[in-house]
Amino acid sequence: MAQALDAILVGVDAGATKSEALAVRPDGKVVGRASAVGANPKRQGLAEAADRIADAARSAASTTSATARSAGGPALVFIAGAGIDRPEHARAMEREVAARLPGSRVMASNDTLAVLRCGTPDGVGLVVPGSTGGNVIGRGPDGRVTDRGHGIFGGGYVLGALAARAATRGRLAPELAAAIERADLAWTGRRPEPRVAQLAEAVLAAAEAGDPYPARIVERWCSRVSGAVREEVGWLGLGPMPTVILYGGLVDHSSWLEARLRAAILAGAKSARIVRLDQQPVTGAALLARDAWAGRLGVWDFTPRR
Repeated sequence: MAQALDAILVGVDAGATKSEALAVRPDGKVVGRASAVGANPKRQGLAEAADRIADAARSAASTTSATARSAGGPALVFIAGAGIDRPEHARAMEREVAARLPGSRVMASNDTLAVLRCGTPDGVGLVVPGSTGGNVIGRGPDGRVTDRGHGIFGGGYVLGALAARAATRGRLAPELAAAIERADLAWTGRRPEPRVAQLAEAVLAAAEAGDPYPARIVERWCSRVSGAVREEVGWLGLGPMPTVILYGGLVDHSSWLEARLRAAILAGAKSARIVRLDQQPVTGAALLARDAWAGRLGVWDFTPRR
Protein backbone atom coordinates (compact mmCIF):
# COMPACT_ATOMS: atom_id res chain seq x y z
CA MET A 1 0.00 0.00 0.00
CA ALA A 2 2.83 2.39 0.87
CA GLN A 3 4.33 1.81 -2.56
CA ALA A 4 1.00 2.65 -4.20
CA LEU A 5 0.67 5.84 -2.15
CA ASP A 6 4.22 6.86 -3.09
CA ALA A 7 3.67 6.28 -6.80
CA ILE A 8 4.36 9.17 -9.13
CA LEU A 9 1.73 9.85 -11.78
CA VAL A 10 2.34 12.34 -14.58
CA GLY A 11 -0.19 14.17 -16.71
CA VAL A 12 1.13 15.68 -19.94
CA ASP A 13 -0.67 18.36 -21.91
CA ALA A 14 1.10 17.97 -25.27
CA GLY A 15 0.25 20.91 -27.49
CA ALA A 16 1.28 22.04 -30.92
CA THR A 17 3.64 24.77 -29.70
CA LYS A 18 4.38 23.83 -26.10
CA SER A 19 3.90 20.95 -23.68
CA GLU A 20 3.44 20.88 -19.92
CA ALA A 21 3.90 17.98 -17.53
CA LEU A 22 2.57 17.79 -13.96
CA ALA A 23 3.68 15.05 -11.53
CA VAL A 24 1.36 14.15 -8.66
CA ARG A 25 0.90 11.50 -6.00
CA PRO A 26 -2.29 9.39 -6.05
CA ASP A 27 -3.73 11.68 -3.37
CA GLY A 28 -3.30 14.69 -5.68
CA LYS A 29 -0.23 16.25 -4.06
CA VAL A 30 1.82 18.05 -6.72
CA VAL A 31 5.44 16.89 -6.64
CA GLY A 32 6.96 18.09 -9.89
CA ARG A 33 6.54 20.12 -13.07
CA ALA A 34 8.26 20.42 -16.41
CA SER A 35 7.81 22.30 -19.67
CA ALA A 36 8.86 21.38 -23.20
CA VAL A 37 8.34 22.43 -26.78
CA GLY A 38 5.37 21.26 -28.83
CA ALA A 39 4.73 17.54 -29.25
CA ASN A 40 2.03 17.14 -31.89
CA PRO A 41 2.67 13.97 -33.93
CA LYS A 42 1.01 15.54 -36.98
CA ARG A 43 3.54 18.38 -36.95
CA GLN A 44 6.70 16.97 -35.39
CA GLY A 45 6.21 13.33 -36.38
CA LEU A 46 5.33 10.49 -34.02
CA ALA A 47 8.89 9.63 -32.96
CA GLU A 48 9.91 13.22 -32.24
CA ALA A 49 6.66 13.94 -30.38
CA ALA A 50 7.11 10.80 -28.28
CA ASP A 51 10.70 11.82 -27.45
CA ARG A 52 9.51 15.21 -26.23
CA ILE A 53 6.62 13.80 -24.20
CA ALA A 54 8.80 11.15 -22.56
CA ASP A 55 11.45 13.75 -21.70
CA ALA A 56 8.84 16.06 -20.16
CA ALA A 57 7.30 13.22 -18.11
CA ARG A 58 10.71 12.05 -16.94
CA SER A 59 11.74 15.58 -15.98
CA ALA A 60 8.55 16.22 -14.01
CA ALA A 61 8.93 12.95 -12.12
CA SER A 62 12.64 13.43 -11.44
CA THR A 63 12.13 16.76 -9.67
CA THR A 64 10.52 14.95 -6.75
CA SER A 65 13.17 12.96 -4.95
CA ALA A 66 16.16 10.70 -5.28
CA THR A 67 13.82 7.76 -4.68
CA ALA A 68 11.72 8.71 -7.71
CA ARG A 69 14.83 9.16 -9.85
CA SER A 70 16.21 5.77 -8.89
CA ALA A 71 12.87 4.14 -9.64
CA GLY A 72 13.43 4.91 -13.31
CA GLY A 73 10.44 7.13 -13.96
CA PRO A 74 6.75 7.60 -13.23
CA ALA A 75 4.40 4.73 -12.52
CA LEU A 76 1.78 6.07 -14.93
CA VAL A 77 1.79 8.74 -17.64
CA PHE A 78 -1.43 10.13 -19.09
CA ILE A 79 -0.93 12.07 -22.34
CA ALA A 80 -3.58 14.53 -23.43
CA GLY A 81 -2.28 15.49 -26.83
CA ALA A 82 -3.00 17.66 -29.83
CA GLY A 83 -3.02 15.59 -33.01
CA ILE A 84 -4.23 12.48 -31.18
CA ASP A 85 -7.57 12.53 -32.92
CA ARG A 86 -8.47 8.86 -33.32
CA PRO A 87 -8.06 5.69 -31.25
CA GLU A 88 -5.28 4.42 -33.51
CA HIS A 89 -3.36 7.67 -32.92
CA ALA A 90 -3.67 7.12 -29.16
CA ARG A 91 -2.50 3.51 -29.34
CA ALA A 92 0.50 4.46 -31.50
CA MET A 93 1.54 7.22 -29.09
CA GLU A 94 1.16 4.90 -26.11
CA ARG A 95 3.48 2.35 -27.70
CA GLU A 96 6.10 4.94 -28.60
CA VAL A 97 6.18 6.63 -25.20
CA ALA A 98 6.10 3.32 -23.31
CA ALA A 99 9.19 2.22 -25.24
CA ARG A 100 10.97 5.33 -23.96
CA LEU A 101 9.76 4.92 -20.37
CA PRO A 102 10.27 1.25 -19.45
CA GLY A 103 8.15 0.25 -16.49
CA SER A 104 5.67 3.10 -16.88
CA ARG A 105 2.05 2.52 -17.78
CA VAL A 106 1.12 4.92 -20.58
CA MET A 107 -2.31 6.11 -21.69
CA ALA A 108 -3.17 8.72 -24.33
CA SER A 109 -6.19 10.70 -25.47
CA ASN A 110 -7.06 13.86 -27.35
CA ASP A 111 -6.11 16.99 -25.42
CA THR A 112 -9.73 18.10 -25.26
CA LEU A 113 -10.48 15.31 -22.78
CA ALA A 114 -8.15 16.96 -20.26
CA VAL A 115 -10.09 20.19 -20.63
CA LEU A 116 -13.33 18.31 -19.95
CA ARG A 117 -11.86 16.68 -16.84
CA CYS A 118 -10.52 20.03 -15.66
CA GLY A 119 -13.95 21.61 -15.67
CA THR A 120 -16.02 18.75 -14.24
CA PRO A 121 -15.76 16.48 -11.20
CA ASP A 122 -16.28 13.32 -13.23
CA GLY A 123 -15.20 14.13 -16.79
CA VAL A 124 -18.78 13.92 -18.07
CA GLY A 125 -20.07 16.57 -20.47
CA LEU A 126 -19.06 18.36 -23.66
CA VAL A 127 -16.17 20.57 -24.69
CA VAL A 128 -16.56 23.38 -27.23
CA PRO A 129 -13.13 24.81 -28.10
CA GLY A 130 -12.65 28.35 -29.28
CA SER A 131 -9.04 27.79 -30.24
CA THR A 132 -6.99 26.59 -33.22
CA GLY A 133 -9.26 23.56 -33.60
CA GLY A 134 -13.00 23.27 -33.18
CA ASN A 135 -13.98 19.64 -32.57
CA VAL A 136 -16.89 19.18 -30.16
CA ILE A 137 -15.89 16.24 -27.95
CA GLY A 138 -17.98 14.70 -25.19
CA ARG A 139 -17.93 11.93 -22.63
CA GLY A 140 -21.06 10.25 -21.30
CA PRO A 141 -21.77 8.86 -17.82
CA ASP A 142 -21.09 5.36 -19.16
CA GLY A 143 -17.58 6.36 -20.28
CA ARG A 144 -18.27 6.58 -24.01
CA VAL A 145 -16.36 9.31 -25.81
CA THR A 146 -17.44 10.77 -29.13
CA ASP A 147 -16.14 13.42 -31.50
CA ARG A 148 -18.69 15.23 -33.63
CA GLY A 149 -16.05 16.08 -36.22
CA HIS A 150 -17.06 19.72 -35.97
CA GLY A 151 -13.48 20.93 -36.49
CA ILE A 152 -13.91 21.12 -40.27
CA PHE A 153 -16.34 24.03 -39.70
CA GLY A 154 -14.73 26.03 -36.89
CA GLY A 155 -11.63 27.03 -34.99
CA GLY A 156 -8.82 29.44 -35.76
CA TYR A 157 -7.33 27.30 -38.49
CA VAL A 158 -10.60 27.09 -40.40
CA LEU A 159 -11.34 30.81 -39.97
CA GLY A 160 -7.89 31.68 -41.33
CA ALA A 161 -8.01 29.19 -44.19
CA LEU A 162 -11.45 30.25 -45.41
CA ALA A 163 -10.54 33.92 -45.18
CA ALA A 164 -7.32 33.34 -47.14
CA ARG A 165 -9.29 31.61 -49.87
CA ALA A 166 -11.92 34.36 -49.90
CA ALA A 167 -9.21 37.00 -50.29
CA THR A 168 -8.16 35.49 -53.63
CA ARG A 169 -11.76 35.81 -54.83
CA GLY A 170 -12.28 39.43 -53.79
CA ARG A 171 -14.84 38.59 -51.09
CA LEU A 172 -13.21 40.45 -48.18
CA ALA A 173 -13.08 44.06 -47.07
CA PRO A 174 -9.79 45.70 -48.10
CA GLU A 175 -8.40 45.88 -44.55
CA LEU A 176 -8.60 42.12 -43.95
CA ALA A 177 -7.43 41.29 -47.46
CA ALA A 178 -4.39 43.51 -46.91
CA ALA A 179 -3.64 41.81 -43.57
CA ILE A 180 -3.65 38.42 -45.28
CA GLU A 181 -1.32 39.69 -47.99
CA ARG A 182 1.09 41.18 -45.42
CA ALA A 183 1.20 37.87 -43.56
CA ASP A 184 2.07 36.05 -46.79
CA LEU A 185 -0.75 33.58 -46.24
CA ALA A 186 -2.54 33.73 -49.55
CA TRP A 187 -4.49 30.66 -50.64
CA THR A 188 -2.36 28.44 -52.88
CA GLY A 189 -4.86 25.75 -53.80
CA ARG A 190 -3.38 23.31 -51.32
CA ARG A 191 -4.19 22.75 -47.66
CA PRO A 192 -2.84 25.86 -45.90
CA GLU A 193 0.01 25.53 -43.45
CA PRO A 194 -0.80 25.59 -39.70
CA ARG A 195 0.27 29.20 -39.23
CA VAL A 196 -2.80 30.32 -41.16
CA ALA A 197 -4.50 30.16 -37.74
CA GLN A 198 -2.66 33.40 -36.96
CA LEU A 199 -5.30 35.16 -39.06
CA ALA A 200 -8.17 34.12 -36.78
CA GLU A 201 -8.16 37.20 -34.55
CA ALA A 202 -8.15 39.51 -37.58
CA VAL A 203 -11.02 37.54 -39.11
CA LEU A 204 -13.04 37.85 -35.90
CA ALA A 205 -12.37 41.58 -35.69
CA ALA A 206 -13.54 42.00 -39.30
CA ALA A 207 -16.67 39.95 -38.61
CA GLU A 208 -17.49 42.03 -35.54
CA ALA A 209 -16.97 45.20 -37.61
CA GLY A 210 -19.51 44.01 -40.17
CA ASP A 211 -17.43 42.48 -42.96
CA PRO A 212 -20.11 40.14 -44.37
CA TYR A 213 -17.98 37.18 -45.46
CA PRO A 214 -16.14 36.67 -42.13
CA ALA A 215 -19.47 37.20 -40.36
CA ARG A 216 -20.95 34.33 -42.40
CA ILE A 217 -17.99 32.08 -41.50
CA VAL A 218 -18.59 32.70 -37.80
CA GLU A 219 -22.35 32.25 -38.21
CA ARG A 220 -21.78 28.90 -39.90
CA TRP A 221 -19.43 27.83 -37.11
CA CYS A 222 -21.99 28.73 -34.46
CA SER A 223 -24.72 26.88 -36.33
CA ARG A 224 -22.57 23.75 -36.38
CA VAL A 225 -21.89 24.12 -32.65
CA SER A 226 -25.64 24.19 -31.94
CA GLY A 227 -26.18 21.05 -34.01
CA ALA A 228 -23.22 19.24 -32.46
CA VAL A 229 -24.31 20.06 -28.91
CA ARG A 230 -27.88 18.95 -29.60
CA GLU A 231 -26.76 15.67 -31.17
CA GLU A 232 -24.09 14.78 -28.60
CA VAL A 233 -26.30 15.54 -25.60
CA GLY A 234 -28.78 12.98 -26.89
CA TRP A 235 -26.22 10.45 -28.07
CA LEU A 236 -24.26 10.44 -24.81
CA GLY A 237 -27.28 10.65 -22.51
CA LEU A 238 -26.12 13.86 -20.82
CA GLY A 239 -29.59 14.80 -19.58
CA PRO A 240 -31.48 18.10 -19.61
CA MET A 241 -28.71 20.17 -17.94
CA PRO A 242 -25.42 19.06 -19.50
CA THR A 243 -22.12 20.62 -18.54
CA VAL A 244 -20.44 22.31 -21.50
CA ILE A 245 -16.88 23.59 -21.21
CA LEU A 246 -16.11 26.63 -23.37
CA TYR A 247 -12.44 27.49 -23.61
CA GLY A 248 -9.58 28.62 -25.83
CA GLY A 249 -7.51 31.59 -26.86
CA LEU A 250 -10.07 32.92 -29.33
CA VAL A 251 -12.83 33.23 -26.74
CA ASP A 252 -10.31 34.70 -24.30
CA HIS A 253 -9.45 37.33 -26.90
CA SER A 254 -12.93 38.05 -28.27
CA SER A 255 -15.91 38.61 -25.98
CA TRP A 256 -17.94 39.01 -29.19
CA LEU A 257 -17.14 35.42 -30.22
CA GLU A 258 -17.69 34.13 -26.70
CA ALA A 259 -21.19 35.61 -26.62
CA ARG A 260 -22.05 33.98 -29.93
CA LEU A 261 -20.70 30.59 -28.95
CA ARG A 262 -22.58 30.76 -25.66
CA ALA A 263 -25.80 31.49 -27.55
CA ALA A 264 -25.03 28.63 -29.95
CA ILE A 265 -24.54 26.20 -27.07
CA LEU A 266 -27.83 27.23 -25.47
CA ALA A 267 -29.58 26.85 -28.83
CA GLY A 268 -28.48 23.22 -28.77
CA ALA A 269 -29.21 22.61 -25.07
CA LYS A 270 -31.29 25.41 -23.52
CA SER A 271 -30.51 24.44 -19.91
CA ALA A 272 -26.81 23.72 -20.40
CA ARG A 273 -24.42 24.73 -17.62
CA ILE A 274 -21.64 26.59 -19.45
CA VAL A 275 -18.29 26.56 -17.66
CA ARG A 276 -15.22 28.68 -18.45
CA LEU A 277 -11.97 27.13 -17.26
CA ASP A 278 -10.02 28.69 -14.40
CA GLN A 279 -7.24 26.06 -14.53
CA GLN A 280 -4.63 24.98 -17.05
CA PRO A 281 -5.39 21.86 -19.15
CA VAL A 282 -2.34 20.08 -17.69
CA THR A 283 -4.26 19.96 -14.40
CA GLY A 284 -6.93 17.94 -16.20
CA ALA A 285 -4.27 15.60 -17.61
CA ALA A 286 -2.99 14.98 -14.07
CA LEU A 287 -6.56 14.33 -12.87
CA LEU A 288 -6.98 11.78 -15.67
CA ALA A 289 -3.75 10.12 -14.57
CA ARG A 290 -5.15 9.83 -11.05
CA ASP A 291 -8.45 8.49 -12.40
CA ALA A 292 -6.61 5.85 -14.43
CA TRP A 293 -4.45 4.85 -11.45
CA ALA A 294 -7.58 4.41 -9.30
CA GLY A 295 -9.30 2.33 -11.98
CA ARG A 296 -11.94 4.95 -12.72
CA LEU A 297 -10.93 5.50 -16.34
CA GLY A 298 -10.87 2.93 -19.12
CA VAL A 299 -8.86 3.00 -22.33
CA TRP A 300 -9.88 5.99 -24.42
CA ASP A 301 -11.60 4.55 -27.47
CA PHE A 302 -14.23 5.97 -29.76
CA THR A 303 -15.33 6.19 -33.37
CA PRO A 304 -15.47 9.81 -34.61
CA ARG A 305 -18.92 10.56 -36.04
CA ARG A 306 -18.36 12.62 -39.16
